[in-house]
Amino acid sequence: MQQQIDLLNQEARKTGESYEKQLGNAEATHQEQLREAQAKMAELKNGPKKDVARIKTLEEENRKLAGETKWLRSQRDQMRKTLTIQQIGGQTQELPFSFSSVSKMIEEALTKNGYSILSSMQTDQKAIYITDRKTSLPPSLELSGFRNQYLISIEKGPSDHAIVWVRAEFEKLSKNGQMFSAPQSDITEIELRLIQEIHQALSNGAAAQAKNN
Repeated sequence: MQQQIDLLNQEARKTGESYEKQLGNAEATHQEQLREAQAKMAELKNGPKKDVARIKTLEEENRKLAGETKWLRSQRDQMRKTLTIQQIGGQTQELPFSFSSVSKMIEEALTKNGYSILSSMQTDQKAIYITDRKTSLPPSLELSGFRNQYLISIEKGPSDHAIVWVRAEFEKLSKNGQMFSAPQSDITEIELRLIQEIHQALSNGAAAQAKNN
């Protein structure tokens, strides 16, 4: 899980810095070219009528430069929306609720269950959460404790739905403090349980709102 955190942060910083620099330089160049073209056009407009053709050419150049600058800005915005994470294992479900509602409920569910957020990255299209490890000591000799950490991804899906992916790094803890692997069935159950809790809370909220209306 820590490797996922490190790779996510390194990739985001490296890609962001490189792309921001390239787009910034390109946008600055286009802005300078646009100012020069506008200045020439203003000068020609006050000149003789023979310069009409040149004015039209400059106007077309202005439109092209303005369009390219707008495209560069859109590319920068798109870069900021792009979050990638290697989804190995885990559970995925599409929830019939908006991206913003699911994001908010995930944060509330994590807090309610005693998980603090170690790292998060969010745009208007996708969000990634990585929690701190939560440790629960064994309550008795017969029962084991556990240590767990969540890696969660949410992204906008079709029809204003949200697609949630949850992976749990779940281990069991013995009375003498030794960690041992949990069965895959236990890990799957924990991953699904979090998604189901989020779904249930959102369903209850929607039902309550409908009843009040």
